[in-house]
Amino acid sequence: MSQTDPHQSLVVSYLTMRKAIGWLGMLLPFVLLIGNGCINGLDILNSERWIYKQAPCYVKYTADPLYKSSISHYYYSTVGELFTGTLCAVALFMFCYKGHPKRHGEWGPSEGHMTNLAAFFALGVVIFPTSSDGCISDNIRTYLSTSFTGYIHFTFAALFFIALALLSMVYFRRSEQLQDFGKGKNDNFYLGCGITMLVCLTIIFIYAKFVEGRIEWLDKFPIIFIFEAVALIAFGLSWLTKGRVDYLFIPKKLGLMKK
Repeated sequence: MSQTDPHQSLVVSYLTMRKAIGWLGMLLPFVLLIGNGCINGLDILNSERWIYKQAPCYVKYTADPLYKSSISHYYYSTVGELFTGTLCAVALFMFCYKGHPKRHGEWGPSEGHMTNLAAFFALGVVIFPTSSDGCISDNIRTYLSTSFTGYIHFTFAALFFIALALLSMVYFRRSEQLQDFGKGKNDNFYLGCGITMLVCLTIIFIYAKFVEGRIEWLDKFPIIFIFEAVALIAFGLSWLTKGRVDYLFIPKKLGLMKK
């Protein structure tokens, strides 16, 4: 790239934003899992170095199993702020991300409008926490949401994943010419990521609605957490790939790279 071109930093920021969104989404389940495990393993919430144990309101913290029933249930754990903070960061990046403008002959909202919708749904996931598992020993929240709030949370989470899937399946596969839609080198990968997200969402719904609590051996596994993690990995890989591909394509298209 030309070091004197005023558009260089804007292009890099635009593509870096894509990668940031991808990394935040893909790493979220692992950061929550590892973070909660480290805090519990080091017994930080019972250490006098960090906690004022002489306070009248002090209650001994007892860690529960590392895996929660879903990623959203980490809201009530030691890494609750990390969960909400990451989603807020993703929402902020998506609100700032404008994407490619809508061209003549294209159907539906623009890429920027779709990312704004996804950001709105992400904030809904934060504002309306999932229903609590009850006053379990490692629940550090005094606020416990009802099942009604949990339904709102699930709706926002479902809409968030649907919006992400559409971005991958439709908007990431657009090309300069309308007739070349879906013919790009990585377009099948974007399609696969979107389908993976929708399949995971469907499995989560079926399990939560018809299976959970009915098959004892299956309930021993964090089914919802696993498929949420797979969906987020697909989401992250899609955005990381798009950022990496356009890192070379967009600057060249704008004439910011030397021939």
